[in-house]
Amino acid sequence: MQIRTIFYPNRCTRLDPHHKVEGFRRTFSISDTSLHHQYATNSRVSSANLYVIALVAPAAIILLISLIVTRSFWDLHSGWLGLALSLSVTSTVTNIIKITVGRPRPDILDRCQPAPGLTNPTPYTLSDSRVICTRLDLLNDGFRSFPSGHASLSFCGMIYLTFYLAAKVHISNQRGFSWKTWLLLAPISGATLVAISRSMDYRHHATDLIAGSLLGTAIGWYCYRQYYPPLSHPLCHRPYSPRIPRDEEDLDPEEAHADELETLGGARASNSTSSSSHSENGITSSDLERGTLVGGANVAGKKNMGEERREGEEGVPLEGGRPVF
Repeated sequence: MQIRTIFYPNRCTRLDPHHKVEGFRRTFSISDTSLHHQYATNSRVSSANLYVIALVAPAAIILLISLIVTRSFWDLHSGWLGLALSLSVTSTVTNIIKITVGRPRPDILDRCQPAPGLTNPTPYTLSDSRVICTRLDLLNDGFRSFPSGHASLSFCGMIYLTFYLAAKVHISNQRGFSWKTWLLLAPISGATLVAISRSMDYRHHATDLIAGSLLGTAIGWYCYRQYYPPLSHPLCHRPYSPRIPRDEEDLDPEEAHADELETLGGARASNSTSSSSHSENGITSSDLERGTLVGGANVAGKKNMGEERREGEEGVPLEGGRPVF
């Protein structure tokens, strides 16, 4: 093990690169029955399984949709970036709170192994783990109950995937297809089962699971909105345009905005005159009203501008670096 030595004036400090942050440890009552549960050596959902559920599964689904359905590299790029951002932020915030709060897990007494017959020191006082515990190897993790990392990460990844799928099927198009509801319920159900498993293993209290679920949901939604418009937007299935445009194909933001408004507004104003052109291009007025694209290209926009622009490279139009709704 490598030990580094740092010299300061009048003192010398030795730093262990493998040292882990101990964090805060709250005092607790030995008579608290919520802390008397048995320590489970094997978890129902291990850390490796958690990474598969929260990271690998959403990334694989986004990859398949981008390659097969939307056929857009920019959609894949934006989807993966948003997923990576959401999980990294969730992991950072969760660990900071865990270390700072220091709440004991429900199995803390089994980890601590206090002496038989031991009671709290005096009335109206609590026990300190550094004094009463005879086993020390499991104590650091034993005081990181709040919030649940499994709940926050699973809900973050699954909520992000839910928003991604909801945008692709246009959940807000007011047509009420029941299969969309069942499709979007699957990721949320998976995250819920992961959170419940932590209670079955006596790793967390119920409030830990609720807090972790809310934390992961909030961060997952926030990071999704950094790359995609809201679900109420007619072009919600398309990511935002690149911040650094391509010189050979980029339009001025005002021209792109005018093009989109002309495309969407023209379908509503001239239904009779545009019906023939819509049928020729294989697109209906209802498709134009909700911003649906055919084959990954905006047919009406291509006809007005006289050039081909792929959906993945164009994205949602921007004005002054901000999305135009």
